[in-house]
Amino acid sequence: MLGLVQDAQLLTSATLAHAARVYPKVQIATANDGRVVHRTTYAEADRRARRLASSLLRLGLAGEGTFVGALAFNTWRLLEVMHAVPGAGGVLHTANPRLHERHLAYTVSHCGDRAVFVDLDCLPLAEAIAPECPGVEHWVIQADRADMPATNLPGVLCSEDLIEDGHEGWAWPEFDERRASTLCFTSATTGEPKGVLYSHRGTVLNLMTICGKNGWDLGKGDCVLCAAPFFHCNGWGMPYMAPMVGARMVLPGRVVSPAAMLDLIRAEDVTHSGGVPTVLMDLLAKVQADGGDFGALRHLWTGATAPPESLLRRLEALGPRVTHAFGMTETTQALTVSVPDPNAPEAERRAEQMSQGQPVFLSDLRVVGEDSAVLPSDGASVGHLQVRGPAVAAGYFRRPDLSPLTTDGWLDTGDIGSVGPEGHMRISDRAKDAIKSGGEWISSVELENIAAGCPGVAEACCIGIAHPRWQERPLLLIVRDAGSSVDEASVRAHLDGQIAKWWTPEAVVFVDGLPRNGVGKVMKAELRAQYHDILTAQSQSL
Repeated sequence: MLGLVQDAQLLTSATLAHAARVYPKVQIATANDGRVVHRTTYAEADRRARRLASSLLRLGLAGEGTFVGALAFNTWRLLEVMHAVPGAGGVLHTANPRLHERHLAYTVSHCGDRAVFVDLDCLPLAEAIAPECPGVEHWVIQADRADMPATNLPGVLCSEDLIEDGHEGWAWPEFDERRASTLCFTSATTGEPKGVLYSHRGTVLNLMTICGKNGWDLGKGDCVLCAAPFFHCNGWGMPYMAPMVGARMVLPGRVVSPAAMLDLIRAEDVTHSGGVPTVLMDLLAKVQADGGDFGALRHLWTGATAPPESLLRRLEALGPRVTHAFGMTETTQALTVSVPDPNAPEAERRAEQMSQGQPVFLSDLRVVGEDSAVLPSDGASVGHLQVRGPAVAAGYFRRPDLSPLTTDGWLDTGDIGSVGPEGHMRISDRAKDAIKSGGEWISSVELENIAAGCPGVAEACCIGIAHPRWQERPLLLIVRDAGSSVDEASVRAHLDGQIAKWWTPEAVVFVDGLPRNGVGKVMKAELRAQYHDILTAQSQSL
């Protein structure tokens, strides 16, 4: 027997349609280098997205099984595309312009994009990869007709022409919520990027679970600065979440420097924003340098590894609270969120804040040992972290040879960590970055976070290097604060008493900066290759 209730499909288009009905006047601002250059509303965005969707259908560039790419940064035009393509039943491939040209061309060809939307900032990149993407029938330039550039791209269309030619009364269709909506690729840290094909259902369910008080705490009256790019898992859900709850949006365009972010935060009364810990470090440094404050900002969220406690304290001393979340391309967006109990003792709240948090509704976690046996959720047993849920990938797009799932249906995150009795996840390391010295795990993440709290240290990175007796030992790389003269003795003194003796770094090396990939992750594999023989070199110099 079925319940006597009305049925409705969970579709991403419903988020913008809802905003157009309920929050029609709420603004979407787009900036260029920290200054707003365009304003629109949810009502106007919905109208333009529907017209664009109808044009794409007329041209055969939308509908089930049709892939369309977007090579663009966060603007109102990209927001409209992110609703128009899946809303018309097609699949939007959010291409990452920060990938190497070879990897980018691979993603466009691999998914069979029939059209690619390109903003003017990405035009040179599109022209560079076009010869390697013969399947693209149309390159759609996101510009007004008067601003259309001269280009050798084949099949060029103007996005504004498509919107103008669209049907004003066209309505969002309904179809199976399990239909594919968007396609994101991993960041190609090893091998070719892998595609994760999201569904409308999984997307809507995931965003509904994280928008509330135990997540982003985002709602009517708030304003979110979408600093994380829409082509990255940290940011790509916001085009659907913000209209879902009626929050104002500020889209920064290509330039997301600390200065540009801070200008927008202050000028637009931004209440929510976020980024990886490095972004937050740079933002804090900018605030401290100009002697100002964060304005109306009250909530910052961050991903990747947990931010150093010292960073949390310095940020929160200036007003905004920091929420740490864990997610990856394979989990749609956030899978766990760290929201401490406000009634808990301070030490307990801080410890929870330093974890990756608890699983959001409908998601689950476990830890397994090297023999694949499930380990207890006691907060002490360390092993491989695995996850499952309706927003977790079940496979990689057109890669049947690569299954991310275990035989019993769990996805291995590639992380080493533990799960506590109340579901709190703590990541010790990436499996490929973990340091196993003398058969025991050393957490590079914890070492980095403690070292980052040393006065004069801007950033710390810990890697494992080969050791003739212990197999591996930790090497600590330090980036100094501007004008700082912090030395090895000071760093070691800071670590003393906060870590086990056998965790003590074998060497401390000061560097000007750390290599990063297109999404801002430190490239530890490159560092391990660079410093592989450092112990040998040091011993020979003695």
